[in-house]
Amino acid sequence: MNDEIEMIDSDTRKSMGSARLVKSNDQFYIHWDELIIDFKRHEYVAGIRIIDENHLFIWAFTLEGEPINAWVLDADGDIKHSFHAGNAIAAVVMNDTGIWIGYGDEGIFGDGISTEALVCFSTEGTVRLSYNQEVRKAPVLHDCDVMCASTNGVWVISSIDARLVHVHMNGRIDSYPMPRHLLDCSSLMIEDGVAYVEKEEKVYRWPFKERRRAEVFHNETNNKRVY
Repeated sequence: MNDEIEMIDSDTRKSMGSARLVKSNDQFYIHWDELIIDFKRHEYVAGIRIIDENHLFIWAFTLEGEPINAWVLDADGDIKHSFHAGNAIAAVVMNDTGIWIGYGDEGIFGDGISTEALVCFSTEGTVRLSYNQEVRKAPVLHDCDVMCASTNGVWVISSIDARLVHVHMNGRIDSYPMPRHLLDCSSLMIEDGVAYVEKEEKVYRWPFKERRRAEVFHNETNNKRVY
């Protein structure tokens, strides 16, 4: 590899190390702590996530309905499972319930499994939960590109309904009215009933379970301004 390295994606999980997906000389490589894996299964891959201490998940964005666009690799770089994970993959998070994938509007309003908007897969590629089909009275997801994993599901945002939605693995949901100025955000983190939402280079702290207003949150100075 030469020095011209493009960072494609990265992931860090506590006690499991860090993994990076990089591109050099039109070739993709995986850096997992001190391990370097040459990935040659696809001409373009978009993301990487750590599943556990011994396995990684790699995926391609894809709009063409390719038969295979997701791979589970072991620590030696060998492929343990591969499957089609839907078109227009926009966000991926992991927890003990499975691989949660949210789709962009090109997939949601397209064909195949991505029309479910949000799907939980097993590491073998089996569908464990399909949002549009299995979640009752579900707020509409038209672009599921921001997610946050919980212990037994994921948090997502319904921009159409202006709701913060907790999707449980059993298909149950909890939802909360979301301030409209926080919609279309770039990242989301949930901790003890408080949402930390990043939008336009600002991080907002929103205690949604206490039904309090969101406020700009500054780690460096602890200054806050109510919005």
